Amino acid sequence: MISRMWLFGLLLAVPLIGFLVAEGIQEHFNAELRSAFLKQLPGADPVIVANLTLDRLCEDNPSEFRDICSTNDNLNLMSGAAVSAGLVGLLLLLVIRVAGSLARGNRRLLLWLFKPGLYLTGLVLVGLVVVHAGVAMGAIYYGESTLIGRIHVGIIGAIALGALVGVIAIARNAFSLVRKAQTVVIGKALSQNEAPSLWRCVEGIADRLNALHPDNIVLGLDPNFFVTEAEVACLSGSYTGRTLYCSLPLMRILNLKEFEAIVGHELGHYKGLDTKFSQRFFPIYRGTTNAIVELQETGGDGTKAIALLPAIAVFSYFLESFSVAESRISRDRELAADKEGATASDGRSLASALVKVHAFSGFWEGLQYAAVEALKQGKAFINASKAYAEVIAGHAKADALKGLADTHLSHPTDSHPSLASRLGSLGISMDDVETDALNVSPTLAAIELVMQSERLEEEISDAYQVFLARQLGINLDSTAHSDEQGGN
Repeated sequence: MISRMWLFGLLLAVPLIGFLVAEGIQEHFNAELRSAFLKQLPGADPVIVANLTLDRLCEDNPSEFRDICSTNDNLNLMSGAAVSAGLVGLLLLLVIRVAGSLARGNRRLLLWLFKPGLYLTGLVLVGLVVVHAGVAMGAIYYGESTLIGRIHVGIIGAIALGALVGVIAIARNAFSLVRKAQTVVIGKALSQNEAPSLWRCVEGIADRLNALHPDNIVLGLDPNFFVTEAEVACLSGSYTGRTLYCSLPLMRILNLKEFEAIVGHELGHYKGLDTKFSQRFFPIYRGTTNAIVELQETGGDGTKAIALLPAIAVFSYFLESFSVAESRISRDRELAADKEGATASDGRSLASALVKVHAFSGFWEGLQYAAVEALKQGKAFINASKAYAEVIAGHAKADALKGLADTHLSHPTDSHPSLASRLGSLGISMDDVETDALNVSPTLAAIELVMQSERLEEEISDAYQVFLARQLGINLDSTAHSDEQGGN
């Protein structure tokens, strides 16, 4: 959670210092004015002397005290700017907090507020950086000239440079935070000519649900299913529009009805109001979250890093304020999409599919580890997807289903409720689907929808292991394919 004191410090420190410096210097000048007045008129009325200030003097005789009145005007401007900057900073935090609270109970309000709110926050931050710099330079200029009779021009110049760098950095980085998530998968897009049965199945599900059709279907090895409007980069290129990603390893252990239920869930996000969230909110929310993490990790050093601190802190607070609304709405929309998945197939098939994915998707990490060890020994899996299915077949026992109730599935653009919540919403218990969930070698597996599936799996497996080898710096020249599908 973002520290409130840290936020207040970033937004109020410079205005507070600037205000105190301006008021202190004015009080110093007022004291000198009263002292000079008493030297001229020792018997002056104390009330008149107490009310004697530069502000009143400059109102009555501006032309006679042009220099000192000009300085006084600048100090008043600095004081006013400091107060305004502090109030605007506090108001910004208040507006963000109120907007986030209101959005918790109103899905449309969340949709309307999030993206414009991010842009508005960026604009206000740019303005605050400029004002803070002006106040800081004024405080140093007048503070030093009054107290020590000299001015460190280098410090003032550094602040001006820092402000310039800050404005450029925020404009370049903070505004670019408002972006859609990009998803990178080791997979391949298949056209309708390349996978006619798969496309007919998916489009049939969309028609039954009255949901939008996907523009692209990408098959890969990661144990996940999703539909996204974010850009998807894969082996066959980058794809925009609505992309359905399907896991080849999971398609080996899901039967056709389970596959239809999972795809129905994903396409259910592109029906009714949920379509707008899938298109306009969740990809941007996840993309912005990822971008802030990147900005925190690679924000640079020195002046640029300091200049970006307010932007990082305030944008992080913005996301924190909207996170409760996002989590609540995400949970509701996932449960609603589950109902669509049950409609596309049946509730029992969706439940058994969910249990399979929760129970067995984690085995992919073990296969990755085995692939890495094989690569180090100069070997490789010919078909990682088939190897995964063989591993699962050896672990599909009742013990594999223990402790699944509170687990959550990962997703590139959405968050999911626990398995227990999803099964409860369907009115089905784990015991009801245990037998179905442990059937990981179905007679009619979903993989049968893909023509020449093994050839595709082998192609993607090869690319996947090349990717792993490059990440780990393994020399591929000495790597030969193993004839074994599983690990040793």
